[in-house]
Amino acid sequence: MADPAAQAQLAEPFDPAVFEAEAIAWAAARGIPLTAQDLAGCGCPDPIGMFRFSAAPVMQAEWPPEGWLPVGFVRGPQPAIQWFHFAGISPSTPFFEDAVLEAGGRPFNRLFRTATPLEGFVGRTDLRAPSGLIFHMSRCGSTLVSQMLGAAPGHVSISETSVLDAMIQYPFEDPDMHADALRALVHAYARGAGHLFLKLDSWHTRALPLLRRAFPTTPWIFLYRDPVEVLVSQLRQRGAQTVPGIVPLEWFGLAPEDAWLPERNFIARVLERTCQAVIEHGGGQGLLVNYAELPGAFFDRILPHFGVAPEAPARKAMEAAATRYSKAPGTRFTADGEAKRREADPELRAAVDHHIAPVFAELEAVRAAS
Repeated sequence: MADPAAQAQLAEPFDPAVFEAEAIAWAAARGIPLTAQDLAGCGCPDPIGMFRFSAAPVMQAEWPPEGWLPVGFVRGPQPAIQWFHFAGISPSTPFFEDAVLEAGGRPFNRLFRTATPLEGFVGRTDLRAPSGLIFHMSRCGSTLVSQMLGAAPGHVSISETSVLDAMIQYPFEDPDMHADALRALVHAYARGAGHLFLKLDSWHTRALPLLRRAFPTTPWIFLYRDPVEVLVSQLRQRGAQTVPGIVPLEWFGLAPEDAWLPERNFIARVLERTCQAVIEHGGGQGLLVNYAELPGAFFDRILPHFGVAPEAPARKAMEAAATRYSKAPGTRFTADGEAKRREADPELRAAVDHHIAPVFAELEAVRAAS
């Protein structure tokens, strides 16, 4: 752990046998009597990454070097940030947790998963803000935008990391400490990146005041879409925020009895509260983008808003990302808005008209005015 080059070398192998051979050879060259028995268990299957929720084997007061990224925020008497080494793994996956699962399968991270107490994690003076924040209604092109931003060389786009969600919802007693912790977390992802972009979870619009306090100069966007299409998508496959009890009801300003609303109405209330937060707390400083404007608005409005002027190779990489289905980059994108509108029944349209249509009209008015 005192040798960053050794960390990078030994964090690469995924095959336990390859890791074992390299680790034993590395140790032997330094007179360390390491054996295969010492490494037993580091290659056990863990397909959903449960082991990272146990206590980290290495606790360090300081940050580990570049190459390590935060993968967990441990609550409790001694809050701590947990890290994996991401040697050879891009964090700019459609969802950051996909990269975490891949990194967690590496034998090195089984043995050397590291944690830094929160008091040692904050307090740095070299903190770097992100180049842009991506807020969204859900199912409205945010993953596409994130993938296009992350496609350019030197760009890192972190999408919906559970660490950030846990830290946003953690009950810090000191608001300044809360903002400092968020700044430190984002800086940890930004190390080594030319530009860092952060795609938040949809319910994080409710934390706009906190995030604007932490990053007052960082430009941000809010993506939204025809609410009929979004509600149909949520009924096809529910997001965590639309299942009562996963995201606390009070986070959306909902009452306990709202959990018993009919399915369509509950989802509509959550979507309405997600969008209303942008009207209430946006202050006109963000950029509102309707899904119908993509991908053209990406180059015409979003990149200038984030202060990014890509050269030809970077633009070409971004354009290529726009042709792929963002959540499954190996699949070509096909538009589905018309099919979703056909699928909407009268009950769904009534829920949209009652709960979401007014705030959607407000968003459209703000966008038109800007």
